[in-house]
Amino acid sequence: MSLRADQKALVFFGAVAVLGAGVRVVRAAGGPAQASSQPALDRQIRSSDSALQSSRSAKKRTARSTSARKSARAVAAAEADTGRRRRPAGPADRRGYVGNRLDMDIASAAQIDSLPGVTPLMAKRIVTDRMTRGPFTTSDGLRRVIGVGNGFLKRIDTLITFSGTFVQPSVSDSIIKKRRPRRGGT
Repeated sequence: MSLRADQKALVFFGAVAVLGAGVRVVRAAGGPAQASSQPALDRQIRSSDSALQSSRSAKKRTARSTSARKSARAVAAAEADTGRRRRPAGPADRRGYVGNRLDMDIASAAQIDSLPGVTPLMAKRIVTDRMTRGPFTTSDGLRRVIGVGNGFLKRIDTLITFSGTFVQPSVSDSIIKKRRPRRGGT
């Protein structure tokens, strides 16, 4: 008895389904999942989890005071009306920041210029390099920018992070407002 083409296709898809189910069973019985092959994604997940955890602990500390309780009730009432949760605005909510660190893969030139020891020219070089070559992903990737050396990286190392995120570049990313000189000296 010979099988027709449609019967062969059904047998093939049935075999693939059985093998797929077997692989899932073996993986589930094998224990914890293996490490991800996407380290940039893992860093983003860890940083978002830590930002969420820190905002929750901050909410617990502020909820102790009476005025904070009243404002929390007002926020809860507003959330009930809109049907979604609102988070307090903080550094993690601004574009370019992950927690309290500046993400060099998506930060604007003005944000990079705000780092200590970074000149407007250096900030523009960093953004221009990122726009032409893509995200840095590590501090070693940042070294490809002219003028970035060991001393520069040591000064800003604790203030920056890298997510590996590719962001469509815009002209506003490379604009730095001129600083006003301070009047009077202290």
